[in-house]
Amino acid sequence: MAFEFTCPFCLSRMQVSEEFLGMSGPCAECGRPVVMPTRDGERRLVMAVQTGKASRQEPVGETSGRGDPADRALLRAIVGISGVLLATMLLAGLFVGMPALRRQMKIADRNNDLTRMKAIATALNAYCDRYGTYPPASLVDPTGKPLLSWRVLILPFLGYKDLHDEFALDQPWDSPLNLTLMQRMPEVFCSSNSPDAYGTKQPNFVLLTGNATVFPPSGPLGRTQVTDSPTLLVVETGNGLLVGWTQPGDIDVSVSGARFGSASMESIGGLHAEVALGVDTRGNAMIIPKTTTIAELDALVSPNGGEVIASKDWTVHP
Repeated sequence: MAFEFTCPFCLSRMQVSEEFLGMSGPCAECGRPVVMPTRDGERRLVMAVQTGKASRQEPVGETSGRGDPADRALLRAIVGISGVLLATMLLAGLFVGMPALRRQMKIADRNNDLTRMKAIATALNAYCDRYGTYPPASLVDPTGKPLLSWRVLILPFLGYKDLHDEFALDQPWDSPLNLTLMQRMPEVFCSSNSPDAYGTKQPNFVLLTGNATVFPPSGPLGRTQVTDSPTLLVVETGNGLLVGWTQPGDIDVSVSGARFGSASMESIGGLHAEVALGVDTRGNAMIIPKTTTIAELDALVSPNGGEVIASKDWTVHP
């Protein structure tokens, strides 16, 4: 409940909460000291009247028109001080909490990408279990010309059989029919840390192809031929395909080897600071520090080289 108070000096009027009855303080408008009224036994307001030498109390009605300005001043002072304190506390909290928040956001971005990559690895392994080998990195015509990416072949194992069935598997990715399906890329093929990837339909998760990989020029291996563990199956890279996800294209380690960097479709990583993400043939997600040596990285790519790798150099998440 509030009552109306009028400053006896500047005659400013304001509404004052009952909790300030009997309190004193400077007027919000003129700054002169004022005293809030009290209530008598009949719950009437008793106003403090300035006489020059002393103050006396005078009962008034609830809406007598003589009662509120000093309260506004007091309230403004209290609210002002509280606002400053609150702002200071918020700024201090942001200063202390922002680094931790940024770390948590980075972890969330990594985990989201790893979840998508693990789904792709699961689909690749399901394809391998059904057909005996992993899918070819690209479908080719009788002359060896690349037609479509492996991504199209694993669509049924990702829950997109209807989309898979719309493709003409004997036509290239840029044929009139297949090109109309480009805009329907499943989000699982792109990184949430690359906001333009989905709009451009460019994938971020690729295979490692070439000699001494799971996808050599002679044809993809089967799971029984992969004897090293861990062996990388899927890795991240920046957006690199000129058109999109159905276009054949992966990282060919025969050209420059498996290397860290930000060169799209040529190097591993580029989306997460200081690390590269991958998933091995067993479906384990891997966070590979960029301090990993070239020899260790080559060993991770090799499916059956028998290399011994110190597991302390990266973190594997089951």
